[in-house]
Formats: sequence, structure tokens, C-alpha cells
Amino acid sequence: MRSQRAYRVRMRSCVALSLLAILCAPAVLAQSNVSVELDEVTDNRMSEGMLSGGCELRVKLKGSGVDKAAAARIVVKDAHDDLGNALFEEPMSNDFSPRDNNNGMLQFSVKQPARAASSVRIKGTVELFAPARDPNAMIKVDKALAKLDAPFSSKALKAAKVDLTPLSAGGYKTLMKSRKLTDNDIDAIRAEGKKHGAPEKEVEAMIGFAKAMDGMDADAPDGAVILSGKKADFDRIYRVEILGADGKPVDVGSRSTSTRGDDSIMTLQPNAAPPANAALQFLVLTDKARLSFPFELTVKLP
Repeated sequence: MRSQRAYRVRMRSCVALSLLAILCAPAVLAQSNVSVELDEVTDNRMSEGMLSGGCELRVKLKGSGVDKAAAARIVVKDAHDDLGNALFEEPMSNDFSPRDNNNGMLQFSVKQPARAASSVRIKGTVELFAPARDPNAMIKVDKALAKLDAPFSSKALKAAKVDLTPLSAGGYKTLMKSRKLTDNDIDAIRAEGKKHGAPEKEVEAMIGFAKAMDGMDADAPDGAVILSGKKADFDRIYRVEILGADGKPVDVGSRSTSTRGDDSIMTLQPNAAPPANAALQFLVLTDKARLSFPFELTVKLP
């Protein structure tokens, strides 16, 4: 293992970067001088088999009205160190993060810079999600759990190109059986290991881990709301809320989404079993509800 060095640098004097809105926004979000402030950098340059370090950044959005957005994310479109090494292979889209998480901080990462590099330059966009800008971004499905193992019949969801199915415990178990690890999946793991130059021993360990994970989650968690669909359908959704009898979102202790190939499963585990007549509210990432701001960032490495 090559020696590892990790740096955490607190940027007391934040670097403000001008951003130009490329989508029209209402008065509450219309900004000509929204900025990103670099808060912290972690430069971790190491290498061991298939494991490698990276450069992690934490940033904060600034600008009047930004706090009116429900969520935000960073999309990296280009990243190079000052020696010309590319630090990503294709545009990387992080998940949207609620604006009230981590004091509004956003985190993202790029590949590890060369050991001799002294800085990294990143280009990308900041995307904001403001559902208040588009009435079609919030879709309520009444009595959503009344008919399980059949796709939602909501016209609004269909118009948003979202086709999902709520699952019963039996439907979930059947689906999980169909997602068992195949020989093709194992071949793909081996190919990925070979691509990264991993020793055969490490590849076999990864396959063993995948097989062990394959036997987990065969049964649906008690009281969970489980939705199945294509990955593309879930990519159009920011969040799903379970509404209680009072019409307000219930507390959800955990949320997870697992994907295999083109298929995904979303599991919502509320702190209390939802009522039989519970409604679901879908926050959909419509074009009108999203704003995009380009940015460039040069980060000096310690």
C-alpha cells in the first residue's frame, strides 16, 4: 500500500464565484449574482488494489432566495489537475440534497489528483429544485396503498413519465427472487476488476461479498412502503412522502433505493405503520421546477 496522506483544509476566507442563471426564475429565485463558497477540502491520495483516494469538496451556496429552493446538487462536467490529468470519466450528477441538511452544505468529489499536482480546476453546474415554481412538480396519489402489486393509475404521474408499482410483502419477495445474482453479473464484476487491475484474490473477495449481499433483504420490512419501477422513473423523482390522516408527511426513519440494471426498488420505512388509506406525495423534478447555474472552481491543494 502506498502511503496515504489526507488533508482537511478549513477555508476561513471563502472563495465566491459568480454564477449566471441559465433558466428564467421567478422573483424569489431570480438571481444574477448567486455564488458558491468553498468551505472544506479533503485531499486523499492513496492506492491499494481497486481502492483509490480522491478529492472531496464541501461547498455552500450563497445568494438571496437560494434558501427558497427545496434541494440542490452539484453536477461536475469537467475536472483536471494542474498537470492536465482528467479527474472524471463522464459527467457526475450527485443526488439532490435537502437545503436544510448540513446547514445547506453540498458535498461532491473527483478522482485523486497526481501526487505532484498543486491545484484542481472544476467546471460544472449547481442545480436547484424549487417545486413551488411548477404545480406539476407535486403530485398527490390518494389511497396509494389500497391496491398493491399494480402500477399507479394516476394521470398526473403518467404525464410526468413516472410509472411505479407499490408492492405487497409477497410481491416484494417475488421480485427479490427475480433479482438474484446471475452468471452475467459475476462476469461483469470480474471485468470491472480486470479493468482496474485488481488481483484475482480481490476480485474473488468482491464476488463473495456480492453473493452474501444477494441473500439479504429477501423479506419486506414490516410496515414499509415499497415501490418498484425503472431507474429512469426514480431519476425523475426528488422525494416521496407518505401522508398521514391529517394530510401531513409522516416521519420516515429510513429511505433507500437499490438498483440492478434498469430496475430499482425504493423502500420507505416510517416510524409507525402508515394508515391503510394513506396518500403518497411525489415531488417530481420537472424542467420548470429546476434551475441550473454554471460554475468554475480552482482549488489549491495543500
